[in-house]
Amino acid sequence: MRVVAAKLFKTLIAGVVIGIAGVTLIYGGWRFFCPYAEGWQTRAEVARLENRVKQLRGQNQRLQQQARLLATPEGVKIEARRLGLLKPGERSLRFMRRPEPRRTAPPPQPAGALQRLRSWGRALFPPADKPKGPAGAPSPDD
Repeated sequence: MRVVAAKLFKTLIAGVVIGIAGVTLIYGGWRFFCPYAEGWQTRAEVARLENRVKQLRGQNQRLQQQARLLATPEGVKIEARRLGLLKPGERSLRFMRRPEPRRTAPPPQPAGALQRLRSWGRALFPPADKPKGPAGAPSPDD
């Protein structure tokens, strides 16, 4: 009985030691890895912000160029024309596009075989002149 208790005690101690070692490794890994993960996130954020700064600098440069152009009399004229403003006495002409014709659906066609039969019939047997009714009135077939 003592032998079994001694083995059980040694197994219990070994489990506790392994558990403490595992927890220590996990905690140490977490403490070691977190700063690197934060560094990766920070680098990604810095790259995103640098791209945004680059875009804003380009936009700023375009706006400064536009401001320099608007500071000249010629630039003011160009901008006024772009906005549709006219000089006194001028008239504005607007060219309109011709509307597209409406597309209608083609009339329904008879079924293929029936249509061919009718066209062959007309080709082989052209319609004869129908006799007129009394006093030149059309016959009931018309």
